[in-house]
Amino acid sequence: MTHARTVQLISNPNAGRGGRQRAAEVARFCALLAARGVAVEVLNTTAPHDATRLAREAASAGAREIVVAGGDGTINEALQGLVGTGVRLGVWPAGTANVLARELGLPFDLRGVVEVIARGQTRRIYTGCATDEQTGARRYFCLMAGIGLDASIVAQVRTPLKRRVGKGAFWVAGLSLLARWRPASFNVEVGGETYTATFAAIGKTAHYGGGFAVTPRARLDKAEFELCLVSFYGRLRYLRLLAHTKRPQGVTRPLDRVRFIRATQVRASGDAPVQVDGELIGRLPMTFEIVPEPIEVLAP
Repeated sequence: MTHARTVQLISNPNAGRGGRQRAAEVARFCALLAARGVAVEVLNTTAPHDATRLAREAASAGAREIVVAGGDGTINEALQGLVGTGVRLGVWPAGTANVLARELGLPFDLRGVVEVIARGQTRRIYTGCATDEQTGARRYFCLMAGIGLDASIVAQVRTPLKRRVGKGAFWVAGLSLLARWRPASFNVEVGGETYTATFAAIGKTAHYGGGFAVTPRARLDKAEFELCLVSFYGRLRYLRLLAHTKRPQGVTRPLDRVRFIRATQVRASGDAPVQVDGELIGRLPMTFEIVPEPIEVLAP
């Protein structure tokens, strides 16, 4: 069969149960796409953060479409090597929360994933970029950046627990941390105004992992963030806010010391940890900006 297209698949051979089962899944994926006229070149990761290197090398070698098999963390790794290259991104959801896949309305069964890739229909999405002001290091993200409590929770989550209980690992870490947490305030500068916060979410999607609608009006296809700024200190008030964000529409009425702002650039300073797409990346001060050039993602 003559293949009209070729895609590169970035895959962790040890994902899921690894071994023969994972190899069989990948082989079936390749066979199903081959039957639709799409050839697959498999690029296996061998170490943490390998997805960035593989994505960058594939893009430099002329790849036009790269499919990432994994969760939001693996997709974020690959994103670092894809932004600005013009390569189209495909997603085979295989992670803990799979927020990006859910926001895009992607199927989770293998045949459904293959169908989306074979059709080749895309959506343009805008990503964010966090810049560490002390080192100049840049980190792209497509879901959210979080400052304060959630970044501290990410730092507490242990990989073995995450593998055993999935999203439950974040609940275990979160409740444990909240019991002893002492919020520290930091400053957030937006549009010439400065706000004091104890937690900030800089969202590109409506939801966080676990179905929390923290920035419910954020959209992947909009070149802007929605910010959720929280400035209270009490643990009980954080739990109440958490209850609001578990509703399908998130916070739908004004809450004291909770502010929502739309912006394309944000600067945060102080002493607080920062996470993007569920990965801890450092501490403030940082600047967050919308990347002007969108990327194309294979989606229904």
